[in-house]
Amino acid sequence: MQFRETDLPGVGKRYTLELEDGGELTLIIHNTGRRELYIIEDDEEEPTCVISLTEDEAKELGFLLAGTTYQPVAPEKMELIMKEMVMEWVKVGKGASFANKTIAEAQIRKKTGASIVAIIRGKDMLVNPEPATTKILPGDILVVAGTRSQLKNFLQYCGDCST
Repeated sequence: MQFRETDLPGVGKRYTLELEDGGELTLIIHNTGRRELYIIEDDEEEPTCVISLTEDEAKELGFLLAGTTYQPVAPEKMELIMKEMVMEWVKVGKGASFANKTIAEAQIRKKTGASIVAIIRGKDMLVNPEPATTKILPGDILVVAGTRSQLKNFLQYCGDCST
């Protein structure tokens, strides 16, 4: 693997990474913050793929590539986890039995065995919500974890919820 950096006067910088399969990945960072990615297949002169990104899009992609938002789990650990645990995204309806109650008041874990590990509310995500103070609101999307049986109990207990 070889990496090259080149100044592009009046434009910005070019970074080229020679890929294992013989192709190249080229990133041009413009002085304006705009980024362009070029994928050039082995023995080709013209790029087979060109992607243009804003500065914010490039940062998000960088976080993903660097593994800061997701780290793969080893296959042997995943097999063990997947045998038992299931995660489901559940939308809370207006008539849900625990709508407008805190997680603690609803006693979800006690009554169903399932756990709410996150709540997606609009553009915000509450990870590991505090049971005593976090209210479940209609329209929330709950990320629920448990066994298949526990998730079935959860959906029955909720009443007005959909997956």
